[in-house]
Amino acid sequence: MADQTSIASPTTIDFYFDPVCPWAWRTSLWIRAVMQVRPLQVTWRFLSLQAVNKGKETLKESHFRSAPGFRTMALLRRQYPAQEANTYIDQLYLALGQAAHDRKEDIGQTTIVEAALESTQLDPSLVNAALDDPTTLDEVIQSHEQIVARGGFGVPTLVLVDATGKPLEKPGFGPVLDQVPQGEDAGQLWDRVVWLLQRPEFFELKRSR
Repeated sequence: MADQTSIASPTTIDFYFDPVCPWAWRTSLWIRAVMQVRPLQVTWRFLSLQAVNKGKETLKESHFRSAPGFRTMALLRRQYPAQEANTYIDQLYLALGQAAHDRKEDIGQTTIVEAALESTQLDPSLVNAALDDPTTLDEVIQSHEQIVARGGFGVPTLVLVDATGKPLEKPGFGPVLDQVPQGEDAGQLWDRVVWLLQRPEFFELKRSR
């Protein structure tokens, strides 16, 4: 058996998500569980399913619902230092995910985003400020286009990065999870996923649904 310790486990990743995606949502819950048992830091970044599917038959009405949340997160990133903004984005994504995927609420409605902001002790008026500022959309699209240019095509996408923020490997789509592992089980899955992502010959692994 290959020695799993022969490839060092990175401690920082970029996690690309879209709040409307239930698969990215489950993976985000798993990666939060990983952070409880592994020395892992996550930077939350945007990949828009609306932009990915623009002009295609795969474009859905639900893909448009991310805009208020995405643009509010872009405003948070602008208004706060990087680490603090990332924490707020983490909290807002968690609240929006609970609204969209646990309670089946429409996060395209500003009132739902306002409630999510309020639940995280952030100013609910941020959503309208973000929507009134067209440059917040530019920032979302910029994040999206940067990962697409590197081969990203959907969510969740993970990018392993070094201490300076430089990508270590190609972006990896997934893992797509049916259930969310917890505790050391989450950590064990991370150990194996990150090992695979660092294998230059690794391309794809799937199961039938």
